[in-house]
Amino acid sequence: MADKKGADEIVFKNVDMTEELKKMVVETVQEGFMKAERPSEVAKYIRQKCDESPEGKFWNVVVGRDYGSDVTHMAKRYVSIRFRDMFVLVWKSG
Repeated sequence: MADKKGADEIVFKNVDMTEELKKMVVETVQEGFMKAERPSEVAKYIRQKCDESPEGKFWNVVVGRDYGSDVTHMAKRYVSIRFRDMFVLVWKSG
């Protein structure tokens, strides 16, 4: 599902997530960018909202323009997206 455009400039780079969960994460990412200015603040907002979701705790978030990653995640709990000029990686670990 790489490079499929979603709402408000969302581009999915890599997805292993249910549609329902993906929708929740996208909405949370959009809210985070509206409420915070620095990437670290956006990441903190996204993580807190994901931890408060019915999915529970242990979410991890990276927000930035340039980074490498190699993560282990729970099945159906990973998404990498581009939003505007930033990349956002969200995953849940056990």
